Amino acid sequence: MSADRDATERARLLGYIEGSKRTQRQLAIGLSVATVAVVAALFLAPVVGKLALLGVVIVAVCGFWVTAAHISDWRMQIARLDSRARGRAASLKAGASRPPVQ
Repeated sequence: MSADRDATERARLLGYIEGSKRTQRQLAIGLSVATVAVVAALFLAPVVGKLALLGVVIVAVCGFWVTAAHISDWRMQIARLDSRARGRAASLKAGASRPPVQ
């Protein structure tokens, strides 16, 4: 029963990881477009361009930092699930080699 729950949890976490990777790709595309606009703004209105560049840098750093932290956390949770599964398998194997207690 617990193994089924762990498998469901693992699938859910893998879905979260894929979603976060998709978000990172979308963020990269959006930031690329924004960077082109910022470069144009730097030439047309330097003060506004510098402020826009600051905004793009903040969004880039924070966006990738947060999504990378989530991915790392979910991978750690998957590793814990795998460790628990290995522990269950080892205890079942060890229990099968011992005679039943009477």
